[in-house]
Amino acid sequence: MMLCRIGGSCLGGICAVLVALNATGALLLSEPFNYSNGPLINVSGGLWSTHSGVAGQIEVISGRLDMRVPETEDVNVLLPGQPYLAATNVVLYASFTLNFSSLPSGAGQYFVHFKGSGTSNFRAKLFALTSGAGGGKYRLGIANVGNTASATNSVDLDLNTDYRIYLRYVVNSGSSTLWVNPDSEASVSVSAVDSASAATLTSFALRQDSGIGVIALDDLRIGTSFEDVYAAPGIVPPGIAQQPASVSGIEGGSANFIVAATGTAPLTYQWKFEGNLIPGATNAVLALHSLAANNAGAYSVVVSNAGGSTNSAQAFLTVIQPNASGRLSLVQYNVKGNFASDWSTNAAQVQAIARQLQFLQPDIITLNEIPNGLRYEMTNWMSAFFPTYTLAVSPGTDGAIRSGVISRFPITRSQSWFQNGSLTNFGYNGTFTRDLFEAEITVPGATEPLHIFTTHLKSGTDADSQNRRAAECSAISNFFVTIFLPTNAGRPYLLAGDLNEDIEISLSQNNLPIQRLTAEATGLQLTTPINPISLSRYTHSIQGNLDARIDYVMPAGVLAANVFASQVFRTDLLAETPPSLQTSDSVVASDHLPVQMIFNYPDPPLTVTSILSNQSFALTWPALSGRKFRIESSLDLAVWSVIASNIVTTTGTPTWTTPAANASRFFRVVRVL
Repeated sequence: MMLCRIGGSCLGGICAVLVALNATGALLLSEPFNYSNGPLINVSGGLWSTHSGVAGQIEVISGRLDMRVPETEDVNVLLPGQPYLAATNVVLYASFTLNFSSLPSGAGQYFVHFKGSGTSNFRAKLFALTSGAGGGKYRLGIANVGNTASATNSVDLDLNTDYRIYLRYVVNSGSSTLWVNPDSEASVSVSAVDSASAATLTSFALRQDSGIGVIALDDLRIGTSFEDVYAAPGIVPPGIAQQPASVSGIEGGSANFIVAATGTAPLTYQWKFEGNLIPGATNAVLALHSLAANNAGAYSVVVSNAGGSTNSAQAFLTVIQPNASGRLSLVQYNVKGNFASDWSTNAAQVQAIARQLQFLQPDIITLNEIPNGLRYEMTNWMSAFFPTYTLAVSPGTDGAIRSGVISRFPITRSQSWFQNGSLTNFGYNGTFTRDLFEAEITVPGATEPLHIFTTHLKSGTDADSQNRRAAECSAISNFFVTIFLPTNAGRPYLLAGDLNEDIEISLSQNNLPIQRLTAEATGLQLTTPINPISLSRYTHSIQGNLDARIDYVMPAGVLAANVFASQVFRTDLLAETPPSLQTSDSVVASDHLPVQMIFNYPDPPLTVTSILSNQSFALTWPALSGRKFRIESSLDLAVWSVIASNIVTTTGTPTWTTPAANASRFFRVVRVL
């Protein structure tokens, strides 16, 4: 079969559209989505276009499409040889890889279809739904033209699993058929039974609407025969069952990336670093040794077999300097994204936010009000202003905004808690407004992970809002006491965020939301950063009249005992504005002010100094307040005995003293986690 390119675009050496028409069929489109991260309509060079909803919301993330609600963008790609007239004898086939990370609704909604011109003549609609499926499972359904699935596959499908989906549409009859992981066109399939009608078709479309769940879509192929879109009869194309995870390694040490793939053997692997092939890296495990600073960056792998190839998500390696110590700086910032129409790097608001954060140079930034419809801009924002940092954005949203964490150090895990969760058990008949978002961070030199939590509670001064906000605080407090602390009590953690409440105002109310968070059992400590010039604690609203303190940083454990400095930052009050800032930055950036807190953290290297006198022997070492240690002794460096335990430090230089012994002994100080 001779192939010739018609239209389309070539990006990164990949031609997205191919066509060859003859009696045996044609491959019309081969779209692996091998683009840089960003909105599909932009990174595809105009190959894809928006026909409905908010343009730019469907994104390419690590070589796959990200589809989810409440985003509303619908996109389509023109098919070579179109229009396919209603009377034509052509049969259209499509295949692609699907991976659901969040379940669709019971009745579901369609998210893939062939289409005619404009926003009409939608055919072969593919649905996702949970109706009829077991707990935590979903199914796929098909309709010829209707808005509900008229036939559903009988096999339950799992979350976080790749499936190869095939569609067939007979243009002149309007009939539609669905396969899931078939071996051939003769494999078990389901066909739509709703009334079919022929229509003139021009495009293939992807659709976002309420009820679809969260979908990653990859390796789209469209043709006029099953064999064309199957690529190799009897061969199951590769899929990624387990993505490589981001890791950290100490300089001079080792790190491993691991991928698990499915598909017909033999599978081949080729790892890449920053998009470039790594010679000899052709196994499922990529082992890196003798790490150096220039090993840090993005790693990915291409898995291939006779049926095609697929790209893994990017995973990042952070190389940490050994024995690092010093201070940790965190900034909490509500960036007013709820009202942003332009979140690009050229927006005055975004540049004002960036100038302040670059001046403050925090190690970690907790963000509230990332605009939901423009969150893809955060990738560009990070690349422009904090290119070496890591970003984690919460999936929890009220449909308009969400929270996030930016870190100089690697974010090894992130998790959303209470996303739209019920508050009935906490005295309110409703759900959590957004969520509690956690990022687990590896700090150089620290002996345990750092847990950063951020939340954005219900706003409003009416009684219903106050009651929901209080219930949200109770839910968070209960989480720390019953879920987090039983297994992580020795680890440093803090809660930051826009709590939409001033503690002095809440003292006059019955629900006391802040007090629920800072109850003794949670470990969270109330702090009161102030602006060093005005001595005001208020953080809202800088664009009007500062009238309340609603942005908080609540450290716990060793962080609470080692606060070095804190402030509410304002550029308009600076006696002299540094060249990197503008006086108006605080007002232009947001209706909130950033809150900065600096900690003496992580622990300094454990070095022991000994002093022997005629009467006593003393050991001194550097430590953070609140740490626990024990002292051990030995006569031969082989057998050690505990001679002092549960030593809790209250200063930065603890000292332990014992009467001088007649016999020679060795001593050591052991940190207790």
